[in-house]
Amino acid sequence: MDRGHSAERLVEVVQQLSLARDVDTITAIVRTAARRLSGADGATFVLRDDDRCYYADEDAIAPLWKGQRFPLDACVSGWAMLHREAVAIPDIYADARVPADAYRPTFVKSLVMVPIRTAAPVGAIGTYWATPHTATAEELELLSALANSTSIALENVQLYQSLEQRVEQRTAELRRVQRQKDELAALIVHDLRSPANGIMLASSMRLRSKDTAEGDRRHWQNVHTAAETVHRMAMNLLDVMRSEDGTFAPKIRPVAVGKLVGEVVDLMTPLAIANEVVLVADTSATPAEVACDDELVRRLVQNLVDNAIRFSPEGGRVTITARAAGDVLELRVADQGPGIPVEQRALVFDKWKRLEGGSSAGRGLGLAFCRLAVAAHEGTIAIEDNTPAGSVFVVRLPASAGRPRS
Repeated sequence: MDRGHSAERLVEVVQQLSLARDVDTITAIVRTAARRLSGADGATFVLRDDDRCYYADEDAIAPLWKGQRFPLDACVSGWAMLHREAVAIPDIYADARVPADAYRPTFVKSLVMVPIRTAAPVGAIGTYWATPHTATAEELELLSALANSTSIALENVQLYQSLEQRVEQRTAELRRVQRQKDELAALIVHDLRSPANGIMLASSMRLRSKDTAEGDRRHWQNVHTAAETVHRMAMNLLDVMRSEDGTFAPKIRPVAVGKLVGEVVDLMTPLAIANEVVLVADTSATPAEVACDDELVRRLVQNLVDNAIRFSPEGGRVTITARAAGDVLELRVADQGPGIPVEQRALVFDKWKRLEGGSSAGRGLGLAFCRLAVAAHEGTIAIEDNTPAGSVFVVRLPASAGRPRS
């Protein structure tokens, strides 16, 4: 191989080594490259193993010492590492550094051994000839350059593996923290739902009772609305958790959306009254039935209405509109609040996101749940400007989201 081709081959090898991510790959590249660059009949890749030389791999016309270990002071590779310099031996039987008995069963007559890294060598590259051979300056130069590139590749592998280990440790730590967060969230959900359910049951009984004085009904309606809000917050958190662990799935069945919206209006009216906001709904163009998860859609509308009421001015108006638009059910919740800047509209649906000063500055989960519920129905949710002020949350769901399933 002439000098030009040798240089090109060396460049290719350096590029291959730069991409290596483990020692086995490096040894496979180097054993073959060393033999080709030197025109030798065999090559070995030797790693230092404390006070021993480990012949990790080889590429030769006949077996050498692959897999064996020898004391550093009993082999030429050890001499090269201990003395931190390359050694060329034209006649192995005429050099005292060579353990002749170890070489007699082999084809080797001449050799070159180059340390991998001159400062604190970590290994060596050996090349062998079956006929007497005196290494040229070019061969020594190429093998030394190969050894230097191998040293860098080994350091890169060590760094890569160290970083990989850190990533694995960090990932394990994040998983542990996430498990703790999930366990805490599950505990919070349980501790919120249980009392909220009890309060909702008690207030419902009071509201249905004929013995409840008319003056007390508004009080119990407010209690029921507050308990429902707490219950809905817990369910939002639970569903967001389920979506993250892959257990969230809608239960699709025929639902009378007009009736559902009317129930939401009844439930949210006390909150509207408390905030001095008018809450109205128009369901005149709503389909008789829509295939959807009634629980998810109910909470979807409640969250949007809750958000609209809380950030509407006194005397403001919140309007719910439900209508069929071709094969799509369109739900619109309009408020007269401060609105949401266009550049921030995609952010309001992120979990725990609060945009202070806008109509999205809520508890951080309501709108995240809304996006989740819409996605579960393969629908869309967007924000438009209201006229003359405020925002309109627009939800579009397929009017038939597949066959009913549970």
